[in-house]
Amino acid sequence: MGENAVTTVTLGTQDYRTRVISRSHEFYVDEPGDLNGGDTAQDPYETLLGALGACKAITVRMYAQRKGWDLQEVRLDLAHSRPNGRGNPEQIDVSISFIGDLDEDQRKRLKEIANACPVQKTITGELSVNSILEE
Repeated sequence: MGENAVTTVTLGTQDYRTRVISRSHEFYVDEPGDLNGGDTAQDPYETLLGALGACKAITVRMYAQRKGWDLQEVRLDLAHSRPNGRGNPEQIDVSISFIGDLDEDQRKRLKEIANACPVQKTITGELSVNSILEE
């Protein structure tokens, strides 16, 4: 997982459809139709949930491989909500399951490892976003 990740995001004239490029990879983000988007891709929160879920799954797989554990599959279902309506606090619920020949102690340990993934640490840590206006 890149320490100095650089991503370029471009929004042209096609409503809210946004192009995202990282290294040699490209994908799109859009808003759903009920928010006047074209619903041509996942929305920004779905992208965030995907990044968090992927990081958790990858971190768990790396750990299980190092331990030689029989982890066949990791499944995470993530949901973003605002329990008090539109404002703060916000919450992400993650339902996680492991497929493989694992005992209860291994499953508990993998859950702990999932909660230690770098993206979760970034989201829940002291994150600052510094927007710089380019000329």
